[in-house]
Amino acid sequence: MSISSPVPVPVPVLQGDRGTELRSLGAELLLRRPDAELRIPLAAIARVHAVRRDVTVELTAGTGGEPITYRVTDVSAAAATVFADAVNAALPERSAGEETVDGSTLVVIRSLVFDDDEVAVDENDVRIGLPSFGRWLLYAACAAVAVLAVVVGLVDGDWSRAIATLLLGEGGVWLTYFTVMGATMSWREWYLPRYGITVYGQQVFRDGETPHAFTATDGVTRYITGHNKGRPVRVAYHPRNPANAVVCTGVGERLGILAVFVVVGVIAGLIDYGTYRLVLPAFGG
Repeated sequence: MSISSPVPVPVPVLQGDRGTELRSLGAELLLRRPDAELRIPLAAIARVHAVRRDVTVELTAGTGGEPITYRVTDVSAAAATVFADAVNAALPERSAGEETVDGSTLVVIRSLVFDDDEVAVDENDVRIGLPSFGRWLLYAACAAVAVLAVVVGLVDGDWSRAIATLLLGEGGVWLTYFTVMGATMSWREWYLPRYGITVYGQQVFRDGETPHAFTATDGVTRYITGHNKGRPVRVAYHPRNPANAVVCTGVGERLGILAVFVVVGVIAGLIDYGTYRLVLPAFGG
């Protein structure tokens, strides 16, 4: 078997449907899908077919076997033809009597989908966001408001004031919690891109959803919800706690979200103050 020269440069990169990408790396093709990355040596390829906006990579088949194919759809028709011609021209020359190998045995597949059990968490992780017990503080605050409403009803004898205290107080607690979460998120979106590590996250299919997977310096792949469906996103994470990560957004989007939380914070403050004024008469105020 004689090997011809690698695929000449430049060879177009094919961007397919749902984030699929096919490119030439010289002596092999790289097929990247949301769930896996495949490296296909030229020696494993029998032919590349381009039909309009679809490209099919046909592997060589062993004796009596059926060839395996990989298909990339919804690519540029012009790029598909150039890509197929370039790769076919660089395929190894095979003699008539040469035994054909099973191309699938030469393909290297790396999964981009991992189970939750594979995600390690360091006991010394540093968290700069809201403490993990924040939700318990929320529950405690809601319970305290309920107790306060009962006390107001018993002391003041006006159960309508007690019901108003309960409704207004619970609303204030939830809006305050929402404001604190928003402030924490805004802080992380400012802090992590500046003092953390930024990598690219690739969309994957997982549990019926399409989060973005990113691999940190500890070698663990984690998942984060991001925009730009089908395209990579920039993810910034804390170097000592890769689980503390955010999707990098533009300045305009960050300012818009911050403005929303500021408005919500003002409303929460007014409601909390209104609750305070409502219960004050019950205690002689």
